[in-house]
Amino acid sequence: MILYGRDLSPFARRIAIWCVMQDRQVERRAIQTAGPDLERLMALNPVGRVPVLELEDGTQLIETYAICDWLDETSPNGVRLLPANGVARREALQRLAHATGAAEKAVALVYDRNRRPEQFHWPEWQQRLVGQIRGSLGACETWVPDHGWSGPSGPDAGDVAAVIAYQFVELTNPWVLQGAFPRLASLLARAGEIPGFTDTVPEV
Repeated sequence: MILYGRDLSPFARRIAIWCVMQDRQVERRAIQTAGPDLERLMALNPVGRVPVLELEDGTQLIETYAICDWLDETSPNGVRLLPANGVARREALQRLAHATGAAEKAVALVYDRNRRPEQFHWPEWQQRLVGQIRGSLGACETWVPDHGWSGPSGPDAGDVAAVIAYQFVELTNPWVLQGAFPRLASLLARAGEIPGFTDTVPEV
């Protein structure tokens, strides 16, 4: 399989970690969502977003949630990061939604604050994004365990996404955090002991 997308993308990184946890072999191909890579990316995904996961038969899967669903459905080692059904699945999806929201708004802040020329900044929009990031991370903070993981035998989908979102903010706009999320900081430290997380820390 081939995974298109850089580790700086919280969503491509999620797929990369998911694959490691399921003992899947995947070739990584870094591709950016802007600049000279855009035409190549649009040929892979007409939406122009990463990740894209190309299967061994050439099928190309897009959108993180759809790729994760396929990965769990076909897990070669039986590891699922989301429960198959029931209340456990619903609760895990809600944790995943909190972390995904934080990542989405953090990416939007990077585009508006870190990449857009300063004369085109929109302070009110940035303030709103910061509030949404802190709100989403605050929701994550309420369910992050003091020790261990949310999954029965290791990180589940929410844990993975929360670590990625928190670390993305820490790397791109650390001032947003203001030391307000100690449980997430501890979760990130625990993730530093697990392959997949350590292998995909992005360079900013």
